[in-house]
Amino acid sequence: MKIAFLSTFALDANISLIHALRKKSDVYFFTEALYEIYNFLDKKKLTKAISKGTEVDQLECFRDLIDLDKTFVIKGTRNANVIKKLFISYQIHQYLKKINPDVIIIDNSMLTYFVSTLAFRKKMLLVVHDPFLHSGENFFIDRYLRKIHFGLIRQKMLLNENQKNEFIAHYNYSPKDIHTSFLSVYDFLNYCKTNKPVDSGNFNILFFGRISPYKGIKFLLDAFVDILSTKKYPNITLTIAGSGNFDFEIEHYRQYPEIKILNEYIYPENLADLIFNSSVVVCPYIDATQSGVVMSAYAFKKPVIATNVGGLPEMVKDQSTGIIIEPKNSEAITNAILELYNNSYLLEIMSQNIEKLYFSGEKSWASSADRFIEALKNIK
Repeated sequence: MKIAFLSTFALDANISLIHALRKKSDVYFFTEALYEIYNFLDKKKLTKAISKGTEVDQLECFRDLIDLDKTFVIKGTRNANVIKKLFISYQIHQYLKKINPDVIIIDNSMLTYFVSTLAFRKKMLLVVHDPFLHSGENFFIDRYLRKIHFGLIRQKMLLNENQKNEFIAHYNYSPKDIHTSFLSVYDFLNYCKTNKPVDSGNFNILFFGRISPYKGIKFLLDAFVDILSTKKYPNITLTIAGSGNFDFEIEHYRQYPEIKILNEYIYPENLADLIFNSSVVVCPYIDATQSGVVMSAYAFKKPVIATNVGGLPEMVKDQSTGIIIEPKNSEAITNAILELYNNSYLLEIMSQNIEKLYFSGEKSWASSADRFIEALKNIK
């Protein structure tokens, strides 16, 4: 089976999924370099509208995961520049016609691949990362492009099981057209880690990712301040790392030396070091679908404290690979952090469980790829 994978992301999940798919299929990978926060590629370094993977230095370290001769990087432009965007879309389509794939996986609703979507919609599988738009991020352009792509592409893939029935009911889809798979560990981070010394003396709590209202960061900060107020845990620290605007007053929390706030874009090598040196990662989300943050943490076998929203309970097995708590509850975050702080044995067992389940077990990329292959067989 010849597969074309059309993405606006490059590394994170897709590079690992493609690696698994390549063991069973012939895969051509297209990705767009637009915002570094999405795919870590600097479009300023691209000299052509469409560059082959072998011409992009930032992809060289991933040669073992993807076939650079069958990888293409698009020098992206924003949707607002419609004419240029559609011209690039036409150029991409010429590449696809030459490849002549049997099936196409597309993971976005951007204009980047719109010409190909119109022409090849009957052979496409649309990966729906967010079955429902996040609170605070329900933008008109997102809704409009989603509606178009949802209408054009019949076969859809969700990345969690929890929201499948609600998604089918909300959009009145046929269950036979909606498939599910899952994210596994973000292997690419292991290729990015530097050799900085390990901070083994502290219990390091980490939040990382784009700063957004639905992330529930204030509940984590308030929980940590409560822990500090007891003055019982001198070796505990919290790092908040990511770009974006806080929806609450952040300066109050900067006064605590135990709290480190890195309100900036976090490059992969820095992110890898942050996770590697953490003790536990916290996802205090108010709402969610699945989370690449969880899979990034698991790449280094770090347990995760996550809220009981969206597909997170599928990804974080309570008391096995982390702890599930109720959202909007600082006390629950406090209790979960201290449970792991006071039980290093439990932390180690959770780390071992992550390795068994996600590196070689039923939640591995090989198992995820099998589900994609089965879904693609529905395309005729």
